[in-house]
Amino acid sequence: MLRAGADRVSGAAGHDAGSVLMDAVSLIYAGKETETPWRFRLDEFGWRDMVTALGQDTLPFAGLWCDGTDVHALFMPSPTQPLAATLALEDGRYPALSPARPVSAVYERMAYDLYGAEAMWAVDVRPLVDHDVWSATAPLASAPGPAGGHKGQISFQPSEALLAAGGVMAGAGPATGRMETPLHVAMAVSGDTILAAETVSGYAHRGLAARWRNSRLEEACRLSGRVAAGRSVAHQAAFCQAVEAACGSKLGPEASLIRVVLLELERILLHLHTLAGLARGAGAMVVASRCAWFREKILAQSAPVIGSRLLMDHCVPGGTSLHEATALGDMCTSLAKLGEEIYPGLASLWRTYPALSVRLSGVGPVAPALLDRVGLDGPVARASGRDCDGRRTQRAYHALWRLTAGRQGGTAEDRALILLDEVGESLRMLGEAGPRLGLTAGGRVDLSVEDGEGLGMTEGPWGTVQYWVRLQAGRVAQVFVHDPAPAALMVFEAALPGQDLADLPLLRQSLGVNAAALDG
Repeated sequence: MLRAGADRVSGAAGHDAGSVLMDAVSLIYAGKETETPWRFRLDEFGWRDMVTALGQDTLPFAGLWCDGTDVHALFMPSPTQPLAATLALEDGRYPALSPARPVSAVYERMAYDLYGAEAMWAVDVRPLVDHDVWSATAPLASAPGPAGGHKGQISFQPSEALLAAGGVMAGAGPATGRMETPLHVAMAVSGDTILAAETVSGYAHRGLAARWRNSRLEEACRLSGRVAAGRSVAHQAAFCQAVEAACGSKLGPEASLIRVVLLELERILLHLHTLAGLARGAGAMVVASRCAWFREKILAQSAPVIGSRLLMDHCVPGGTSLHEATALGDMCTSLAKLGEEIYPGLASLWRTYPALSVRLSGVGPVAPALLDRVGLDGPVARASGRDCDGRRTQRAYHALWRLTAGRQGGTAEDRALILLDEVGESLRMLGEAGPRLGLTAGGRVDLSVEDGEGLGMTEGPWGTVQYWVRLQAGRVAQVFVHDPAPAALMVFEAALPGQDLADLPLLRQSLGVNAAALDG
């Protein structure tokens, strides 16, 4: 099938821009109501008017997905209120959102690769995960296409924009033989300076969308914990929230607090791992070893109580599953005391270690306007002066969360210092949560699984994680995941020009680029 290319962007995305008088939210609410109170079905003209309105609207975009029959777009008018628009595919096509919301291009590319759903007037039509090596094209479509023509190694063809940048073609990624993330970065370089860059993903694709379809709740939850290493709690907690919302159930206060403890423990462990990698990449081996040592001390105290070092499979639909739940309060208190002993010295060492600040201060400055354009939140946005911590709106964090902002420069140094600050804040929160835990081991809610849809959201280590889940006949019919990965990838690509080749790993780590979360 011929994909709608950039040469068609000049065609109007809306059927008559002058006729659009309402904002995007009003246009969505004007659609036909569905069984889900926050999702509305639009016709093609309504969808195209919505896209046109989004060009001047600041409505936050959370994601786009396809189910083979319809395409759905999710927005968040407020941090706790979702709003979704649904459009039936017509001959496998739909008007693209990417002219108005650039980050939706990643979702449009995924929808095409999996379902053959063609986004008309899309700004980017490159394959995302299907590089012509699968046993079938559009494998999730009702009638999958023929197998791809290549059975060997993926061959990368640079885009015209990359070729136009001049310089020498270079690349970094999984084919180089080094221990790198499964994301190929193609670059035009002049000397040691990157002139332009684009990425090729798909190496970490595991077919999660297919494996979620018609799966049991327990299996679907297990899969959600494998979306991205180091973010298992954030993904499984959001998945469980979505399932519980679809079932019309809510957790008790202690079970919700247990999930908060798991989320904050995960944040501490992943931030320390990231800080160790950044320090190692900057040549500060003493700082790196101190971060890794502190992380191991925390794991030595937490793993026997939680039940694992990886924190997988401890958030389950209806509650939590821990090895020694009644000891969780004491564990939190013990970790807070450990933090009081070690964290101040680590923070001082990081800030005073010779040349560490200088090495990171010039790497990957990210302008707030770029973050706004792609919708990236989390510590990357907070390091650029954005006040965007989702924990402030979550009831389970009431009386625990304070603030995690304060940096403005948007460089790798600012991002590292935000991570360092958040480690201290999370340790404090564990200390305050400790005395409130251990009385009932959390408890479980018996779910009555009925047909329905639900949305769940958490603040993961790198930003907002959201799950939309549709339940049908006692099983999980479909799952959509919003992770910071697509927006982080676009920021990464935009920040590479002008950087030194040697800074690429530091930039990637400091932005939290995660190929597995992107590839699905």
